[in-house]
Amino acid sequence: MQPIKPQQRRWRQLLILLLACISPTLYAAKVVVIESYHQSYLWDREYYQAILDKLTSEHQVTHFEMDTKRLPKERYGERAELARQFIVQQQPQLVILADDNAVNYLHERLNDSQIPVVYLGVNMNPRQYHLNDYKRFTGVLERPLLKRSLLLLQRVLPSQKHRKILVLFDDSNTSKLAADYISNHPRSHLSDIEIHILKLASLKDWQQQVLSAKANVYSAIVVALYHAVRDEQDQSVNADQLLEWIESNTPVPNFGFWGFSINANGNIGGYVLDGYHHGSIAADMAKRILAGEKPESIFPVTDDLGQYRFSRSGIKKWQLTLPKEIEKQTTWVN
Repeated sequence: MQPIKPQQRRWRQLLILLLACISPTLYAAKVVVIESYHQSYLWDREYYQAILDKLTSEHQVTHFEMDTKRLPKERYGERAELARQFIVQQQPQLVILADDNAVNYLHERLNDSQIPVVYLGVNMNPRQYHLNDYKRFTGVLERPLLKRSLLLLQRVLPSQKHRKILVLFDDSNTSKLAADYISNHPRSHLSDIEIHILKLASLKDWQQQVLSAKANVYSAIVVALYHAVRDEQDQSVNADQLLEWIESNTPVPNFGFWGFSINANGNIGGYVLDGYHHGSIAADMAKRILAGEKPESIFPVTDDLGQYRFSRSGIKKWQLTLPKEIEKQTTWVN
């Protein structure tokens, strides 16, 4: 056997280095994320960042925004068709459907396509989408953390014999599903808290309910979902500006169910769902499928791991005090 010449050795080393550099691109799976909403919505940015952090070292990730928080409902079908075309164009090895509108409009088409699907942010019972019947589907269910949220309000708000809480949702599909879940949720040992849930489509109605909250003897408001509110011209209201208006004008403390709403110009705090954690669960499922595991062997899960998140300025404004054990677990924002 002849010895390898120095020049041949250098060429071999160069070839190995070149293959090491290009092989991830050659063999990377394509993953398409279909967003029900849009990237300027913090929930989307959080879960999408988790997906990127988990997957992009080995796979190629692209996304399409259906934008159904801002567009009128009559355009949802059009956006769903564009999403379908995007999937066909990309030819991915896996699709992630984010939130109810993407699942609602695309689940049947994707089941027919044979592409594995991971869903996230689903508020609807998956049986109503027939997801349990689809072998190539699995994912993460989203449920407002009502029980822990009410227990928190019970301890943070000033003591009263009877407290009324107003929970405000916009009139989106996701809001309807989340509000129905809350309405059907058992609250047997929280009988001293009365919950009123309103789903409001117009900016005028939102403003009226917020301004009259104290006169209507509410102890607090929970500003739940507010990104699909529309003005008198039927135009989408800027969600951040609406939340800032509520923070400036509410006569009672305002809390939230989702982490994206907690900040100095928004809700005071709450026991909230975190978008990044939610996306991480879905991304881990996607990694398992891309590594060869069958979707039907991965059971859907409910994301029920919340976190205490509070705004320092909000707590100060309303002169509230957190119990010591909650304060120790709290993630603080300015």
